[in-house]
Amino acid sequence: MTPTHPRDITQGSLARHIWRLTRPITISQMLFMWPDIYDALWLGKLGPHAQAAAGLTMSVRFTMVSVLMALSLGSGAVVARYVGAKDQDRANLAVLQAVILMIAASGSLGLAGTALARPLLVLAGADGATLPLAVRYARIIFAGLIAMEMVPSVGFMMTAAGAPQVLLGMTLFSTGTLLVAEPLLMSRLGVEGAALALIAANGIGMLWGMGMLTAGRAPVRLDLRHLRVDLPMMGRILRITLPAILQRGAPNLAMTYLTRLVSAYGAPTLAAWVLVQRISNFALIPTMGLSRTLPAMVGQNLGAAQTDRAARSVSLTARATVLVGGTILGLLALLAPQVLALFSRNAETISIGTRAIRVLGMGYLGLALNYVFDAAQAGAGDTLSPMIINLISMWLIQVPLAYLLSRPVGLRANGIWLALAVGWIVQAMLMRWRFQQGKWKLKQI
Repeated sequence: MTPTHPRDITQGSLARHIWRLTRPITISQMLFMWPDIYDALWLGKLGPHAQAAAGLTMSVRFTMVSVLMALSLGSGAVVARYVGAKDQDRANLAVLQAVILMIAASGSLGLAGTALARPLLVLAGADGATLPLAVRYARIIFAGLIAMEMVPSVGFMMTAAGAPQVLLGMTLFSTGTLLVAEPLLMSRLGVEGAALALIAANGIGMLWGMGMLTAGRAPVRLDLRHLRVDLPMMGRILRITLPAILQRGAPNLAMTYLTRLVSAYGAPTLAAWVLVQRISNFALIPTMGLSRTLPAMVGQNLGAAQTDRAARSVSLTARATVLVGGTILGLLALLAPQVLALFSRNAETISIGTRAIRVLGMGYLGLALNYVFDAAQAGAGDTLSPMIINLISMWLIQVPLAYLLSRPVGLRANGIWLALAVGWIVQAMLMRWRFQQGKWKLKQI
């Protein structure tokens, strides 16, 4: 079957192309993050300890799967460059090699996470009544890590190829399955049922996506007839991936440490932090949708030797992000108590979460802008600069400032929220400065 060719985004209206890509990406992201919200709603019925257990597990998981996040960036940059250059054979080969790498990485990490769940969760701050719940939840999540991670990893790569509808389809199937599976399994099995529902839902989405690629119903295809390891192509992907592992891993590890700091103030505070992250991430999905158009817009326009057009697409996306993100965050700060009350019946959790949302507001806007410039650099194949900036903002600003403000200064959890906001704003400023230098335009793949 002949692959479906995407529209040519190297010519025509930038705003129209960005909007066309943003719509399915945003819907996909809503569907992809809806399980977090849906999971929080159901876990809220089991109390703050269950919410804290799930939050600690996901904190450890995000640190471990930094490799998969980096692979999706590296493969997306390579595939987008070949699609932009109209080199179908190399684009297909890149997809095949990327999928092999993703399966190998997620399988290995899943085995390690299942075996080391208890010590990893203790390091993350789990103790008391939270630890047994977290261990049971984590072992199931890690056992099904291939299903959990292939949906976002393959979806990001296909979005960079100009086919966000693949991610949309995978998340539709995943979300539809979860709507039925979570209440059914959790009512019978508790936290273990919630974890099993997530695995089953993502497994269905993964199978659908692999079927689409194998059948050739996307701009690039997964040609299993030529299944083999191609070391030169894997090398191209890994050259971009390796610095991105540190780029993704450093903030994920920092967030795990900060979660450990938060856990010292009790289950209600930890539950509030978990809810604030889930709610804020869901609220900022439109800005994520905007930023995730940029690997395709930048990568394909660079592949077509149109560097100025690539730069204009980033500028337009950044302005839209400020407008959309500022509006959403303002409304969320205003309605924070009412929103949090949907997920928790614990008055202390709601009060702490409200303060956190209002302190973190400007920081989240900085984070949204950071995603814009990060995605633009990744689309160009430059993952080294974002890695360095991430290290500076997280480990030289956020982590030490969070400890100082929460412990010696005595602001407790409020000091952690303030440190996060400051770090994200500084990070966005540094990313914008680096992008304006223009060295990403000269990156070769």
